[in-house]
Amino acid sequence: MLGRQRDLDAVHAGLAAWLRARRPGDDVRLSPLATPKAGISNETYLVEATSSAGVERLVVRVAPTDFLVFPEYDLARQVGVMRALAGSGVPVPRVVALEEDARHLGSAFYVMERIEGDVPSEVPPYHAFGFCLELAPAERAALWWRGVETLARIHALDWRRLGLALLGEPRDGADALDRQLAYWRRYLDWVGGPPQPVLRAALSWLEAQRYVPRRLALCWGDARLPNMIFRDGAVVGVLDWEMAFVGDPEADVGWWIFMDWATSEGYGFPRLDGFPGPEATIARYEEHAGVPVEHARWQEIFAAFRFGVIMARIAGRLKEIGAPTPSDDFETNNVATQRLATLLDLPPPGGTRAAVRVGDVTATVQFHLSGAGGGSWYLVCRGGEATRHDGTAPDPDVTVHAAAADWHAIQRGDLDRVQAFLGGTLRVEGDLSLLMQLEDTISRSTR
Repeated sequence: MLGRQRDLDAVHAGLAAWLRARRPGDDVRLSPLATPKAGISNETYLVEATSSAGVERLVVRVAPTDFLVFPEYDLARQVGVMRALAGSGVPVPRVVALEEDARHLGSAFYVMERIEGDVPSEVPPYHAFGFCLELAPAERAALWWRGVETLARIHALDWRRLGLALLGEPRDGADALDRQLAYWRRYLDWVGGPPQPVLRAALSWLEAQRYVPRRLALCWGDARLPNMIFRDGAVVGVLDWEMAFVGDPEADVGWWIFMDWATSEGYGFPRLDGFPGPEATIARYEEHAGVPVEHARWQEIFAAFRFGVIMARIAGRLKEIGAPTPSDDFETNNVATQRLATLLDLPPPGGTRAAVRVGDVTATVQFHLSGAGGGSWYLVCRGGEATRHDGTAPDPDVTVHAAAADWHAIQRGDLDRVQAFLGGTLRVEGDLSLLMQLEDTISRSTR
């Protein structure tokens, strides 16, 4: 979330009053609010509500008002998709209520039940952090295949029968493709900022190479592992429907493959053993869907283009709020534009980053923690293990600045590292990608 943080006490009080008004006579009590470990396009809070009905574990999603990642943010549309999918065989959270009156929390919001399970890490990526590291290669492959099967299940739904014309009802396949290209063209124009020669060239290529899809289906839009909840190896939750549309389902396959690449090799992280590659993924999807994927290259370029537009918007906001970025030209030189330049044989926007397996290198991470319990110390990380040393290293690869209390809260999981970073609570100098790869080693060494 890149907007101004709301007053959590005010949100807590407003939410409690709202719930009590919906349940007159019931003594509804709320736990302190918590924030999930990912997500920057919305404001999301986790809370437990205790009443005569017992304890309910809830998720509250509030429409952003200070900063929009997308040109518009339609909560009712998201709720409509999830309600339509209830009972469809695609597991989505049960929506408790949609509240469009902004007077309660300062913006419209909806409440849904929380699904318990494991979510592959988004930041740092699951190839470098989180429960996927602990899985055997065969277990990682099984996780991946469950996700691909779920994609095919989504695409097999009868979107008209489910009432999903709320996403727009294309006349035919050509109209569906044109609607998507028009939306992303408007989005790119809306982003503003410096000229985007790579993104403009990619859009021209996509328009020149447009085709007529053979079928139309409900497309998830943000198909990737970190938007799935797993329990006992099964997919028990499919999250984040704000990018959903009716169109060519091949787009979801392309996004699934590209986003995995972008958050692994694209950022310099080697892919974990066991996760299948693009060709095997497409073959397995075709097996489950019963139809061929005919435009894999177009979909890869479309996915990289869309992510590039989103990255341009986010990078511009990071610059606006003074947050650190990997490079000064991050709006135009990022993993998406670098990939597009390669795919389309365009002049590269800047240097690319080769994948480095952290177990093969020695890296030094310096910590300067202020306040009670703080001090200066550094870790020398080698082969997945770290040794701690007091003082200041002569030439560290990464330097971390934070209050000691905040750093320990991050390690306990009480403070989201992404929000701490974006809010300036956690300041990083040096190789940010390397730091993300070392998160697991650092966490084990600082418990």
